[in-house]
Amino acid sequence: MGTEPAREVLYHYRSSVRIGEVERYVITYDLYDEEELPERIQLSSLWLKVKNVSSLTYRAAYLMGPYMLYCDLRTEDYHHSQKLFSSADMPQFEPAMQPQHEFLAELSLHRLQKRYVWLLDVVSQIIFTTNSVVPFEVTIASAKPALEDTATLAPQAGSFNRRLTVNRQTTLDLWNLPQQVFDDYTKPEHLVVLTHGLHSNVTADMQYLKETIEQCQQYYPNEHIVVKGFGDNVCKTEKGIKYLGGRLGEYIVKQLYNERIKRISFIGHSLGGLTQTFAIAYIAINYPWFFEKVDPVNFVALSSPLLGIVTNNPAYVNILLSMGVVGKTGQDLGLQAHQGDDQPLLCSLPGHTTRRILRKFKKRTLYANAVNDGIVPLYTSALLYLDYDSILKQLDTQEYQVDKQDFFTKTLINPLVKAINVLMPQTQSSSSIPKVSMFDSAMSVLLPPLPEKSYLMNPSGDPSVILHDKMYSEADIPEVGQPPEKNIWSSLLLNIGNNEEYKQLEEEIAKKWHKGMTWRKVIVHLKPDAHNNIIVRRRFANAYGWPVIDHLVQNHFNGSDYPYTEGETEEAALDELIEQEKKWINRPHNETFFDVGPTGMISSVGEILENIKNSAFQKTASASSLKPSDSFDDDEIFRLNGLY
Repeated sequence: MGTEPAREVLYHYRSSVRIGEVERYVITYDLYDEEELPERIQLSSLWLKVKNVSSLTYRAAYLMGPYMLYCDLRTEDYHHSQKLFSSADMPQFEPAMQPQHEFLAELSLHRLQKRYVWLLDVVSQIIFTTNSVVPFEVTIASAKPALEDTATLAPQAGSFNRRLTVNRQTTLDLWNLPQQVFDDYTKPEHLVVLTHGLHSNVTADMQYLKETIEQCQQYYPNEHIVVKGFGDNVCKTEKGIKYLGGRLGEYIVKQLYNERIKRISFIGHSLGGLTQTFAIAYIAINYPWFFEKVDPVNFVALSSPLLGIVTNNPAYVNILLSMGVVGKTGQDLGLQAHQGDDQPLLCSLPGHTTRRILRKFKKRTLYANAVNDGIVPLYTSALLYLDYDSILKQLDTQEYQVDKQDFFTKTLINPLVKAINVLMPQTQSSSSIPKVSMFDSAMSVLLPPLPEKSYLMNPSGDPSVILHDKMYSEADIPEVGQPPEKNIWSSLLLNIGNNEEYKQLEEEIAKKWHKGMTWRKVIVHLKPDAHNNIIVRRRFANAYGWPVIDHLVQNHFNGSDYPYTEGETEEAALDELIEQEKKWINRPHNETFFDVGPTGMISSVGEILENIKNSAFQKTASASSLKPSDSFDDDEIFRLNGLY
């Protein structure tokens, strides 16, 4: 039982987050009670502390967590489109709060206004396991020294001051309340499905994108925009595109679909672009009625390796991919055919069924990083065929100050990074191949290069990040079976390896994607870490990606659904071909423990231990006060895994 707090302590609460979880604290403070401004009023700042209360020993337990938090604080009316003139209004954030570290922030009362409102987000940075938990404390006080006077307080004491109200919102609240608040059962729904990449999640990593799309509701008075994502692929992303996409497809049809849904859009980041594509094909084959009842609107992929990540990789890297260093997903991206398949999955994916449904979408858009994304090269995220001369001319301008050689080496020639650290971002500062490991790459997700203060104060002062924005149709590329009009591989300086077979394969895949379809290709110039900045994984740590998300919503959720092209011709399909695709798509996934790579096994082992524990508790429930659904204590997990 906690004791009475010191008078300076206004609020105290202890909570915790798992992988993909976010907690938002809406902090409201009334400066005065009267209707009119009092003659004497105190404008002393309040102080906020968020502390990661995980044990100090957990700092070394990177693979079981990591036990880190991201948190940011901003005023309720903050928006990056508005220039800030006072540093007191500038958002404050901590990108990587280690165990026993603190985030201190001043809640400035520098204006004469009756009510102040701030938003505090606390986000889990766990990557590798669903079992670990990061506990933390939030404290607000009227004096900075009082923030340390919390040892005797009850863990969930709440507010001690009538002028201070704190509304805590969980991940479930943030992803479900907007729909409930605006629910009108007389209006149709536009379902927007977000899909995450490797070693990622929807609920935390794509939350900024979700909330930005929801702000476009004002342009759609006659329908509701409902943004959702599939959460059960978390920590399973190494099991292969087919496994992930099939589960996503089932989730959309059996859990998200209802009779009110009349339109649907798909937005995928990185591996998520491929996952959502397979899901579309899966739905078309198994639930053919779906795309007859639901009108496809937007198909968007951001930095997605649509052609794989093989070209110019050294032989030993491709061997590691084929051996499953990142599970079946790595084999898919390495253009390896699985047992029972005639060709690699990425060759089969742009088949007749997929193209038939994609043609129904009013808009098909690819966003690709020109520089600073050593994980998903430009050629694969933009389907190879581009006006590279135009892009290089843009990069050569003084406005961007990017060396042409950096364009090649950082984006297109980084084989070790591409394969070993598939879709996991890292910074790059050298034209030589960096010596990195999967763990180094994962760490850069948590410790990205941070935006400068001047950028947060006035983002519009930076040059436009859009280098190239153009429509590409089948008429813009060579015919299937014909060599390119211009040797693209040579122009990309990618002809120094011995992967001619893969180059030809990637060209064939790219031509399939363009068959009978027009793609809008938006090439962007982002500062590191471009791979995560492009979706603003964290609101302020990845702030350089704000203009990309602005471009996405302004062009896809602006109230106008005018299609990119009119009258695209349908392909004639043979029944035999459709039956072959049906067999390939529905061939059972023979799941094994070794479908995943080393990091994927961490989660698999954790799930096995959790199941064992739950089974034991079910047998002895009457003799235990713990519920079967309770998780392992973190110390217990470490011991069982032999980590200490």
